[in-house]
Amino acid sequence: MNAIQIEVDDEMREALANDKKAQALGISEFLGTTIKSFLEWRAEREIDKQYARIYGNPSAREALEREVKEWIDEQAWID
Repeated sequence: MNAIQIEVDDEMREALANDKKAQALGISEFLGTTIKSFLEWRAEREIDKQYARIYGNPSAREALEREVKEWIDEQAWID
């Protein structure tokens, strides 16, 4: 693990000082968890954008709908 130094303004410092979760975890762990969550969120958002780009394409969407319909038509429901 590497140490880093960051600067925060007075408002951010005060918000961190008053945040019970940040204080319970410790500022370093709180910020590490926050950064990790942000990076995971950003990666998921990129995947969502890729899905939108692919399935937003009318021909790709039609192909997916045809494939799904084929599988739905093949389902057998037991009474």
